[in-house]
Amino acid sequence: MTVPGPVVPQQRLKTASEIGTILWAMLPILTCGFGVAIAFGAAVAKRRTPATIAALVGYSALSLTWICLAGTFGDQAPGWADALIYAILPVVTVVATVHLFVIRPLVWAPPAPAPDVLVARASGPEAVDRARRLRAQARGTVAADPMLAKRLGIGRPDLPRQFDDGGLVDLNHAPVGVLMSLPGVTAVSAKQIRDRVERFGPFQSLGEVLLVVEISPTFEHHLREYVVFIP
Repeated sequence: MTVPGPVVPQQRLKTASEIGTILWAMLPILTCGFGVAIAFGAAVAKRRTPATIAALVGYSALSLTWICLAGTFGDQAPGWADALIYAILPVVTVVATVHLFVIRPLVWAPPAPAPDVLVARASGPEAVDRARRLRAQARGTVAADPMLAKRLGIGRPDLPRQFDDGGLVDLNHAPVGVLMSLPGVTAVSAKQIRDRVERFGPFQSLGEVLLVVEISPTFEHHLREYVVFIP
């Protein structure tokens, strides 16, 4: 009988993260209002919205006002200053803490997963034939409507998309990391391709690429199967 492996480390990591966000939300009340700007500054860094920016500015202004009044008058504060100090203090401690707990799930929400990209999985003869047909269809789209091909993300596996092009790579627009996934394309030759396109414009054919880029001609057949040239 197989016993499942322990999951305690993951649980501890999740628990530590939750404790950290709770301490973040309690920072104003734990620091008597001095940490309110730090807490909302972190909120703005994680979730830059007009509401969090306004909260950062508002609470920071109140905290600064309270500090200035307390530092200016000390124990000899006049009545109006004393009343203002006692009015501001609950806002930058209790109210700010409640506010942080309210927005805590939004600020520390996990990032949304990247959209799935439908790609061919060549795990057998049928999958290989299917991928080949998809590449042929995608090449037809490139020839008929290059702008549509760009919008569909043909040859750009690095972009979020919902179109399966059978594994094509656009030599004129794909980044260096994607170019290096092609057979025979090294880091040096991938950079040469990118530099050449940026300086002189897009390639028109694989033959033109092989003339100016350090790629062994023995890989020409394999490259011809997977590369596409979108202007």
